[in-house]
Amino acid sequence: MKKNLFTIVFSLLTFCFLDSMANTNNSDKELAWVDEQIQAIIPSRIGIPEGFINSLKDPMKMKASIPSDLNGAKLLPPPKLGNNPPLVVEEPLRLQAVINKSVLINGKWYKLNDSIRNYTLFEIKNNSVLLIGKKEQKLILFLTKQNTNIKITTK
Repeated sequence: MKKNLFTIVFSLLTFCFLDSMANTNNSDKELAWVDEQIQAIIPSRIGIPEGFINSLKDPMKMKASIPSDLNGAKLLPPPKLGNNPPLVVEEPLRLQAVINKSVLINGKWYKLNDSIRNYTLFEIKNNSVLLIGKKEQKLILFLTKQNTNIKITTK
């Protein structure tokens, strides 16, 4: 029984050794192929001479030139956009602070009877202001957010 077991183990080891030798031959072939590829790229390559590169014009610097067939001819004026002036979009009026008889609207301080665009500052309250336009238009601005970090107390 020991003899048969020894034979089986010996046969398995021999098989494994022969199989690893066969794999070694395949990996040697793969390594040889890699070596060939490396040898193929080792020789220095010839590129564009440095003098030629330095003689090229800078593609970012271009001079505008009038085509020769337009010399002496009058160019057309730019097109007109129409009779209407460009539309100006104004930022909406925002009340940002009220302190005593002064208010902060869109980052600028105003007092009673000051002009703000087409309105006049007519009344100042604790958290709002009343603006009156030229055609008696009324506009009320409210404080949108109160800052709880600042506390002012008076005696």
